Amino acid sequence: MEQHYMVYAVRGAVVALPGANGLVTCSDVVKWCLLAHLVASKNVRMKLAVDWYDAYLRVVDDFWIRSLKTQQYFSLGPQNGTSPLEWVAGMMVNSNDRPGQDFAAFLPHLAHLNDSVGAIGELPENTSPALQEVRLLAILALTPTSIISLYIGFQTRQVLNANPWSQVFRGEDVVGVVCVRQARANLSECLYAQAREAVDLKLGDKLSDNLSRLGEIVNGVYTPFAMGGRS
Repeated sequence: MEQHYMVYAVRGAVVALPGANGLVTCSDVVKWCLLAHLVASKNVRMKLAVDWYDAYLRVVDDFWIRSLKTQQYFSLGPQNGTSPLEWVAGMMVNSNDRPGQDFAAFLPHLAHLNDSVGAIGELPENTSPALQEVRLLAILALTPTSIISLYIGFQTRQVLNANPWSQVFRGEDVVGVVCVRQARANLSECLYAQAREAVDLKLGDKLSDNLSRLGEIVNGVYTPFAMGGRS
C-alpha cells in the first residue's frame, strides 16, 4: 500500500488519496465523486431513481471505465452482532493482486474514523428508530486516474452512531438484505477532458461545503485530524 494517504469525507463517501498533495493531484476523483453523489441523492429524492447506487453509477460511467463490478446480497444470521466491516472482510474480489491488497489494507482504518464527522455513511438527519436507509461508500485512489470502491447498503431501525462502518448490528437490527457492491475503474481522459470545465461550474462552491479532512495514513498507521477539519 502507498506509504502515505490523506483521508477525506466527500459528502457521504470516505475517500483516501495518495500522497500529501493528493487533494491536488487527485482532484478529478474528488469532483466526480461529489457530483455523482449529489446527482444520485437528488434523483432518489425526486423519485427519478429507485436505487441510489445505480443512480450514482450512471454518473460515474460517464467518465470512468469500470474493469470490475460485482454485486452481492446476503441476510444477517442470528449470530452475535457484527459490523459492516466484518460483513465484507471475506467478500473482497481479487484481493490477492496488488490493488486488492492495498484496498484490503485500507478498509480496517475505516473503523477508526473520527466519530464527530457526520458525513460518513450518508446518514439520515432523523436518527429515531424509524426505518432508515444506510449507504456506506469507501473509495481508494490508487493513482489520480485509478480507483477501487466498496458500497454497502442496508435498512435498519437501530439508532446510528456517527461511524456506522464499525457499528455493531444484530440480525434483527437489519431489515431485509444487505447489498455489497465493489468496483474498479480508470478515468477516461478522453471523455472527462470535454466535461471538466462543466463539472467545475456545476459544483461551484459545493466542493468546499462537502469536503472534510478526516485523517492520514502513514506507514499503515491512521492518525485522525481535529474534529470536522475543512480543507
